[in-house]
Amino acid sequence: MNNKTAIVVMVKYPRAGSVKTRLGRQIGMKKASELYRGFVRTLLATCRSTGFDVVISCHPDHLVSDYQEWLGNGVGFMIQKGADLGHKMQDAFEQSFALGFDRVILMGSDLPHLPGAVIEAAAQKTGACDVVIGPALDGGYYLVAMTKDHFFPDMFDDIPWSTANVLDITLEKLAAARRRVCLLKAMRDIDTLADLTAVSAGTGLFVKSDPRETG
Repeated sequence: MNNKTAIVVMVKYPRAGSVKTRLGRQIGMKKASELYRGFVRTLLATCRSTGFDVVISCHPDHLVSDYQEWLGNGVGFMIQKGADLGHKMQDAFEQSFALGFDRVILMGSDLPHLPGAVIEAAAQKTGACDVVIGPALDGGYYLVAMTKDHFFPDMFDDIPWSTANVLDITLEKLAAARRRVCLLKAMRDIDTLADLTAVSAGTGLFVKSDPRETG
């Protein structure tokens, strides 16, 4: 595996009321934002353990300097650009390729329980497939990986984001374009208290923090 692989993680600044709002309505916005800080910290540690370069794709509601102060050194930073999630994802790939990376693994920050082995598998599968996707149990996907040579920006157009049809429609578009797709193991995003409870029970993460505590 060459050293021109980037793991790009899409991150929001952890201000109460602006992150994990569905979870926040159940456990309190302050507690949800504190948990989100932990999600990002845990996920970034896993990403670094792979040996790939890590880049934070920062939501534009805060300055890059705010993210740098929060997350420190050892990662790169870029600002998300685009009218919707699809365009932001497309732009993250394009910015990464412009920086000289040949392979990009793009993911959200809602899976602190994501094993490093899954990330490594995504990188490896780009050698056999045009697009690698990690399906989420809610009907979306938590990861997408492509090389520069097989980049397919059209997959991000006209998708009903935040619905249960995201993955199915995306796969239909890829099939119509005759793109080879590899699917990783399906995993659960943490969006609600039920998700948090299920992940904690299955992995042991966050069990020391009572999710009902509102701070």
